[in-house]
Amino acid sequence: MKGIILISAYNAEETLPDVLNELSKFKDLEILVVNDGSTDQTSDLVVSAGVKLLSHDKNRGKGAALQKGFEYASKMDIDFLITFDADKQHPADHINNFIDMHRLNPGAIILGSRKRDKNMPWTRKFSNSVSATLTSLRTGQKLYDVQCGFRLIPKKYLSWKLSRINGFIFENEMLIAWADNNIKLISIDIPTIYSTKHKSRMTYLDSTFGFISMFIKSFFKSYKQDK
Repeated sequence: MKGIILISAYNAEETLPDVLNELSKFKDLEILVVNDGSTDQTSDLVVSAGVKLLSHDKNRGKGAALQKGFEYASKMDIDFLITFDADKQHPADHINNFIDMHRLNPGAIILGSRKRDKNMPWTRKFSNSVSATLTSLRTGQKLYDVQCGFRLIPKKYLSWKLSRINGFIFENEMLIAWADNNIKLISIDIPTIYSTKHKSRMTYLDSTFGFISMFIKSFFKSYKQDK
């Protein structure tokens, strides 16, 4: 099967080299990095690694970076795209589990799901719990972790214009949009990893209050797509 691993990166020079090194063992998958207006050496590191690079001239947000990657991937001869973060929170050795699940459920979105254990900061536990509960109610599908960026998306959904949100909340709205189109969302357990040295770009306000605003607005929007 053919696929692309998409990484949205913003000032990720500290962690991205390790991530690219881990992903390099997947010889059959293309790695694509969208540099979201970084001011450090992120872009140079990607070029040095021989990895496909797309760039924004200024920081536009994770949602915008993912949409740029979706647009590129939708034109490629692939079966799926895997979204993967640049901050070393995603275990590369679980990628094959996502691909195996895709083979069994080719029309589903495969979601990484982390436990809200001692490894997750309490602010993340709270925002993750609130967003997961509300999203489960909204979609009619039981979801435990809706903030994890480790996902597998079949190619046929990449061209759908379901959200215009440029920030982190794009990932949450996409779940609602896919569910409104009767797409099955399947969760796979992955380890909960938070580095003590690296701080997430997603703030508490972004992840909680931004989600609630999007959630309310979602009841007044139509996400239906012609299939």
